Amino acid sequence: MALVKILSSNLFAGAGFQKLEAGKVYDVDKAIAEKWIAGGKAEASKEKGEALQFEVATPSTPVSADTSALQTQLNDALEQLKQAQSDADTKDKEHADALEQLKQAHAEELVTATKRAEDAEAALTEATKKAK
Repeated sequence: MALVKILSSNLFAGAGFQKLEAGKVYDVDKAIAEKWIAGGKAEASKEKGEALQFEVATPSTPVSADTSALQTQLNDALEQLKQAQSDADTKDKEHADALEQLKQAHAEELVTATKRAEDAEAALTEATKKAK
């Protein structure tokens, strides 16, 4: 451990990234002290200082715990999604078929109505000729 006096007003360290005060002396690891001194952020000191705690946080629960249950849920959801997509494709096909049938029926009605209109027009023309 080494004692350093902080020169920089913008230096953070410790387990909670606490802001270090300029002019205050801290007791830190020798490698960290050398880096700070080399960078001009601190200078070596002989005064008694406050010890900094450098800790690494670990996850509270293991990451790989119960991944098989999660994978099972994921697989089930994927199967449901595939089934829903298949159902949607079937419905789309049914709707496209129904639309095509309606188009054909409408086209037939249009042909019939056009024929009736043409026949009525021809009859009117014929009646007009006879009336003259």
